Amino acid sequence: MSANPLVGTALLGVHLAAVWFCAGLVWVVQLLVYPGFAALVGSLGTGPDWATVHARHTRLMGLLVTGPWALQGLTCAVLLVWRPPGVPLVAALAAGVCGAVTVVVTVAVSVPCHQRLAHGWDPAVHARLVRTNWWRTAAWTLGGGVALAMLLLAS
Repeated sequence: MSANPLVGTALLGVHLAAVWFCAGLVWVVQLLVYPGFAALVGSLGTGPDWATVHARHTRLMGLLVTGPWALQGLTCAVLLVWRPPGVPLVAALAAGVCGAVTVVVTVAVSVPCHQRLAHGWDPAVHARLVRTNWWRTAAWTLGGGVALAMLLLAS
């Protein structure tokens, strides 16, 4: 990698922006969207309207998060191999763990919950989705703190 300090600052800045975009999005989902699902079902029932709303949510959420999440993963991978001066390996490892938690919880829990909800409203599945989404919320928020710390540590 380049010895130019601007390269390291740019890498850390992109990482920070990507992680905080995802963190902000997951907080909106946790505090507004998922609770809104439960309120919405009361007015829509569990018929085709719910399926339409859920399909739109899933499609648009995928479009919103794919780019920033991929940037988070890419920049994290680079930081594990090359770090700007002043950024310790332990910080890059912490960023990697936070990112990995978001992937594991999404793949192992959130996606299956959404797949079940796509076939019809289920309050128990929704409750599991909300409860387990706190893990993603915490991981992205902590990852945002780590990203900020790395930027501040870079000399």
